[in-house]
Amino acid sequence: MGEKRLGLKAEKLLVLLLLAWAVAATSAASFLYIENGSLRRELEAREKLLGNLVLVNVGIDYGNGTVTWYNNTPLPREGATPLSALVAVATVEYKVSGMGAYVTSVNGVEEKILSKNEGYSWLWYILDREKGQLVLGPVAADRYKLASGDVVLWRYEHWRF
Repeated sequence: MGEKRLGLKAEKLLVLLLLAWAVAATSAASFLYIENGSLRRELEAREKLLGNLVLVNVGIDYGNGTVTWYNNTPLPREGATPLSALVAVATVEYKVSGMGAYVTSVNGVEEKILSKNEGYSWLWYILDREKGQLVLGPVAADRYKLASGDVVLWRYEHWRF
């Protein structure tokens, strides 16, 4: 009879352990289900927000060896230009004419006109994905429309004619 009693205790212990495991597994599954729903809602909200944004990489080359990058800079899809990208990450001064915007200063580094044939100015470049290299911006910085993934580099350069 002692062996039978010992067997009943083992069975009860086993049932209790299985019950505890079932409760723990159910609790964990419930937590993960709720967390998954929360993450799904957050992802849907981000996708909706990103539908109205473009993410671009913006670099500033100060011409002295210092280059600063601002990766995945969010810009409104409407009006995303190299100029708006620069304004989003730096303190910028610029002039607007019939030909478009012309940047005169970035973070306190101002253009220097040494003569009518020589000076230092801010020029912008865009990564040509087919060529795999930066090319000089084809139009004024406020006239070029950016898309997600574009890479723009603003460079303070010496020029001479």
